Amino acid sequence: MTNMPYGFRIVGPTWERRRLVDAAGAFSGYARCDKQAEVKREGYLSAFQFGEDFRRLLTETGSTAGYAGPCWSPWLWFDIDCEELGDALTDARRLASLLDERYRLPEEALLIFFSGSKGFHVGLPTALWSPEPSDVFHQVARRFAENTAEQAGVAIDTGVYDRVRAFRAPNSRHPKTGLHKRWLSFDELMGLSLDAILDRAKQPEAFDLPDALAPKDQAVADWQMASRQVTEQIEAKAALRAGNIEGATLNRQTLNFIRDGASVGDRHRLLFSAAANLAEFGCPPALAIALLEEPSLDAGLPPKEVRRQIRCGLSSVGTIATPEDAVQSTQTTPDDESPEKLEQCNTDDSTGSEGQSCQQLTGATNPTTNELAALWNRLAPTPAPATSTLPPPFKPLPPRAVSTGKLDAPCRCGSAEYVDVELSEGRTRRDCRQCGRFLGWGEWYQERGSTDG
Repeated sequence: MTNMPYGFRIVGPTWERRRLVDAAGAFSGYARCDKQAEVKREGYLSAFQFGEDFRRLLTETGSTAGYAGPCWSPWLWFDIDCEELGDALTDARRLASLLDERYRLPEEALLIFFSGSKGFHVGLPTALWSPEPSDVFHQVARRFAENTAEQAGVAIDTGVYDRVRAFRAPNSRHPKTGLHKRWLSFDELMGLSLDAILDRAKQPEAFDLPDALAPKDQAVADWQMASRQVTEQIEAKAALRAGNIEGATLNRQTLNFIRDGASVGDRHRLLFSAAANLAEFGCPPALAIALLEEPSLDAGLPPKEVRRQIRCGLSSVGTIATPEDAVQSTQTTPDDESPEKLEQCNTDDSTGSEGQSCQQLTGATNPTTNELAALWNRLAPTPAPATSTLPPPFKPLPPRAVSTGKLDAPCRCGSAEYVDVELSEGRTRRDCRQCGRFLGWGEWYQERGSTDG
């Protein structure tokens, strides 16, 4: 039993407030369709669990931004998304079959879900290898998942392994499709038609969590191998920082990404890798943006996520300084675009009702059962207070502006003016002229492809 009881919950879209919860209690509440889970609404839980330092950060700041401490999870999640849902079903079956055969799992040991939109989520219990919490747990989890997916011959979305990632909650309702993230047994995944799965997803349904499992030698060995791979990667980066960049080489994968972009399942990983490779040459952020932004947008990544992944990739090598404001997109970035906007959107939430209630917790290092239960009982969403501040004067038009005009309805900042900004190949996007918010983001994002099924 690890001392990592905390997580966060989001009620509504991913830019809403992150609420401190007892992670196990919240997950169980969604599994049972508990009234307080509000499964008729969009909802998310953190993909990982955390300890006292995370609780303190979220309580004091109202945000998960900047958290770099240890994490852990009772489940290792695989997120499978495809443009065609039938292809995602085929990949989910292949992955589940491999996991079942490789680890000789008892019946219903896997947690399998139709995501409610474009794919499937498969959860492998980490009790199979009993890992300890660590600062690199999420990195090892990603490498373990990548190794496994490669053996199964399927593509997975690696964004779920961000340390403070929000992951769609079981039974919650997808806002675009109206379908629920619906649990499936192993036999149902293998035997049901796609139409039957979609029909079941019209309503949530309670399910039982699997019993705890004993460790399996094969799973222990696979986790140890992934851990060694991550350690070697960290050591190689440290050696590079300590030396110079004369031996750096631009790898073929980076060249291919710049030229051809990437598929949905690989776009996060390849963008990060390309940025890290460029950092080995001491590439300045502006040049990295110029080289990597266009293929990233063409691959369907939202502008904010492009900037974040490039910043993380440059920082991972450490040969250059990459403060957040140094990696500014050449496109105007939205402020509410997608599930990727996770660790940066709630820096001012601590005055809300949930932030206040979280602050009522004691600073005890070992939380009591009553304290954790109280967190789950305190989850009723509270609307943010309305503001009536006037927008500041207009900023100059951006260099790529092609037209401007009046909005049908004011932006959330109060402005009634828009500007159309040229992208490439004749494409444009419409931004608020005052705050730069990407207007009509939902339609554009759905057309280009999202990252959380």
